[in-house]
Amino acid sequence: MITDALRYPVGDPVGRAALLRSSVCVVAVAVGLRYAAAFSPSVVALGPALVAVIATVVLSGTAAVVVGAADKRSQPPVRAVVRPGIEALALSVIFLAPPVALLARSLTTTPAALALEGGAGLFSLVSSTASLFFFVACAYTYPAAVATTASTGRLRAALEADTLLPVLTAPAYLLRWITGFSFVVLAVWLVGVSARRGDALGLIAAAATAYLLLASARVVGVGYARASGR
Repeated sequence: MITDALRYPVGDPVGRAALLRSSVCVVAVAVGLRYAAAFSPSVVALGPALVAVIATVVLSGTAAVVVGAADKRSQPPVRAVVRPGIEALALSVIFLAPPVALLARSLTTTPAALALEGGAGLFSLVSSTASLFFFVACAYTYPAAVATTASTGRLRAALEADTLLPVLTAPAYLLRWITGFSFVVLAVWLVGVSARRGDALGLIAAAATAYLLLASARVVGVGYARASGR
């Protein structure tokens, strides 16, 4: 399972094409955000910001296609991944934005609340724990929702319980999601390195980020395919 995921971006022709495209997108996002921050609040900042947005859409679409079609034998053109990318980002707003915001708020307020006497500290600890579980549940559902949308071509299918529940309750999906999530955690750290560094180390971090994202998409996509029978 892990070997197949790690081999896919470099050992599979489709995976290599996706890796090249994803690496360029990660570099474009990192450079675009860096220059957008440097030029802000000037209107010039809109140019690199737009580049970063487009690269994010293409990167999301490339990963979504891998998740939703693990057996696909050809890499779709850039135009063909724009719609899956927009849909994946829209689903991230639905599934990930609320739990991330709630978890971030809990992590910032819990240390101060724990110092208080009485039940305020205990309540804050319980609420932060609940926020963590809520985030994990949403993060677990999100890839299945993306894969469902990419494979069916319907955004609404990602919100249908009778479509998602058989996948979410399948051991094949659970095991591969755990593996894919660990890849994503490392990729998030590496994309921060790529955004901060403008030298060769930044390029290496960008390529490693793309590699881990595709490995994650591959392993979760295989789990989704086995759980859904597609």
